[in-house]
Amino acid sequence: MFVWDESKRQQVIIDHNVDFELILDIFEDPFAIYNDDLGHSETELRYTLVGMTVKYGLVFLVFTYVDEKIRFITARRAENWMVKEYER
Repeated sequence: MFVWDESKRQQVIIDHNVDFELILDIFEDPFAIYNDDLGHSETELRYTLVGMTVKYGLVFLVFTYVDEKIRFITARRAENWMVKEYER
């Protein structure tokens, strides 16, 4: 199950033109690149994911796990260097 803060979702739509509700399929990408995001939080373990979505193409997502749920933190379209890494 996926969860997020609704005000954060609205801010990501404004800032990055990406809607959390439309990137759930990112977890279906067998070529997705997962990494730990150790440098951005002292209170929770965060992870990053670069993967393909139907709506936006390649997307960068930051998320964490909370009570067996995946909580989205932020998302944006993948930057050029991420695209190159993904294509390798």
